[in-house]
Amino acid sequence: MSVASKSNLTADPRSSARSRSRFGGLLWRLSRLTTPLTLPLAGKRWNPLFAVVEHRGRRTRRRYTTPVAARRVAGGFAISLPYGAQVDWCQNLLAAGGGVIRWRAHAYRVTAPERIAATTGLAAFHPVQRLLLRIGGVDGYVLVRDMDSGDL
Repeated sequence: MSVASKSNLTADPRSSARSRSRFGGLLWRLSRLTTPLTLPLAGKRWNPLFAVVEHRGRRTRRRYTTPVAARRVAGGFAISLPYGAQVDWCQNLLAAGGGVIRWRAHAYRVTAPERIAATTGLAAFHPVQRLLLRIGGVDGYVLVRDMDSGDL
């Protein structure tokens, strides 16, 4: 992986204040409480709202699963970053060069995340989700591209 692609998600100190969600601290605390409740629902065939990112720890090599708000787009997935690109799942995918996304009961091998414009990321989501993302002040999005066309 080139240095340019690694720095693609590195936060510029001037933009870090802008990239925080409006309810960042509150949402972060709530996510720690709700992740165990959300994870069993994410990635299921009947649930297009949440996907599961499967990744390995950068240092521990331990397997992790994280529910994320993701939408299928041509050739990959748009994923919202309500807590910024410094979250572990994003950094782990970046370090590994990719991972697995489980969405609607299918597993997709994907590449490392690439930052995309907020308008592009937001457009991938359902209108109700767009409204909630705007209210929450979420303006960070990444794209992970499919590595292959078949399911795992």
